[in-house]
Amino acid sequence: MMKLIETTYEGRYVSKTNSPLSNDPIKVDPKFGPIDLLMGSYASCMLATVDFYARKKDFEVNSSRSELSYEMHADGNRVGTINIKIFFDKEYTAEQKEIMEDSAKNLCHVGSSLNPEIVKNYEFTYEA
Repeated sequence: MMKLIETTYEGRYVSKTNSPLSNDPIKVDPKFGPIDLLMGSYASCMLATVDFYARKKDFEVNSSRSELSYEMHADGNRVGTINIKIFFDKEYTAEQKEIMEDSAKNLCHVGSSLNPEIVKNYEFTYEA
């Protein structure tokens, strides 16, 4: 099913995006730019994807968080590298960790939609 996302550019680097899932628009301005929005979307997608696949295997992932930093490509026109740190609040079995790490790296829809030339460095921390 196709979803409509409507964005209005208001000038002076400010835009407002409406989503069918929320009555509150997302506002992008010089303090919170489009790349920040992309990183936030990627981080949220990874954390939700990890929990989704964990639940399919009968365990939950609560109180997780992430930190993403990025560097622009040498051409200055696109993201070149994303450093991803994901923190989990407790220890998990080796099998659970494998499910969690694989889902974060390979099953997130946003991550799968990014340019494959972007270098992604992952770091997972347990009991954080």
